[in-house]
Amino acid sequence: MKKSVVALAVVLLVSLIYSAPSYSDDKLDAVKIGVVDIQRVIIESKGGKEAKAQFETEMTGMKKALTDKEDILKKLRSEITKAGISDAEKKEKEAKFQKEAMEMKRLKDQAESGLRDMDKTITVKMIGEIREVISKIGTEEKYTIILEKDPSVLYMPNAIDMTGRIIENYDKQKAKK
Repeated sequence: MKKSVVALAVVLLVSLIYSAPSYSDDKLDAVKIGVVDIQRVIIESKGGKEAKAQFETEMTGMKKALTDKEDILKKLRSEITKAGISDAEKKEKEAKFQKEAMEMKRLKDQAESGLRDMDKTITVKMIGEIREVISKIGTEEKYTIILEKDPSVLYMPNAIDMTGRIIENYDKQKAKK
């Protein structure tokens, strides 16, 4: 009885060994992982630099409009505090000052909202284009998975960082358009 239990255990062990999936070195190499720093792509790519320049141009124009309004307010403030003006004139200038101040606040709010919307639109568009480039490379080069580089990654070899190639391919795609 003891011999048959041992024989049965040996047969089960041998059958488990041969039926278990084998993980040879070549099968482990079939898993291909890539990592991309999307923020770096946005900052360093030609498309990202163009978007930044466009954003800064828009921001400069809005700052100029606000500076012009500030100058008008300063001028009105000095006219109000100037000695020798009548109460009626002072009241009129204060009303004009209040109106200009409200206009400046509205302009400032509108500018901030416009810049936020513009930033969001540009960023969403760029991320979509970058994802297309990543998907294309992932498919062509048979990657198993491509992850976004994240501060929570404790270690990764530089060999799997594809950011430079993504920037290069994204720039080529933008040049075609």
